[in-house]
Amino acid sequence: MYDATASSNQGGYLTVRVTSRWPYNPISLAVGVLSGSHQFSHAITIIGNRAYEASMTHGCRAGAPAELMAGIVVYRDMEVWVPDLAAAVQFAERQVGKGYDWAGALGLPLTYSEDWADDGRWWCSELAFAIVLAGGARLFDPAVMTRVRPVDLLMCDYPKSSLVYV
Repeated sequence: MYDATASSNQGGYLTVRVTSRWPYNPISLAVGVLSGSHQFSHAITIIGNRAYEASMTHGCRAGAPAELMAGIVVYRDMEVWVPDLAAAVQFAERQVGKGYDWAGALGLPLTYSEDWADDGRWWCSELAFAIVLAGGARLFDPAVMTRVRPVDLLMCDYPKSSLVYV
């Protein structure tokens, strides 16, 4: 596990990974497709040897990347430099055990412009966005972009890996 007590304000890279599982969770697939994300329906954030996600079946959790990648059939990575990697880790660790934001995720395709933000629960791409923001990097203006979908993460101007088929 990454040492969150390491010197603060030390920058580093984290990985935002957009993914799709097989077999699909039909609700996740429907939300992804209806909100414009035709290939990817999930996002995971990886920092060192620890991964973070908010999933419909597990809520907010952390574990080894291989554990959270169970069932993933395709993914694409985006490496993001954050000025304070320890702050990103500390924020991510504080989210573990929180619930899944069902109202926000199910509302994505219906009320995209509404702010359903609830720091007590998260959906996957919203959590990834918040972890990056906690580390001091802005993928989007948080005052304007409050409903982040997996496809939105791919629109960020950061280098992306090729598609990886598992």
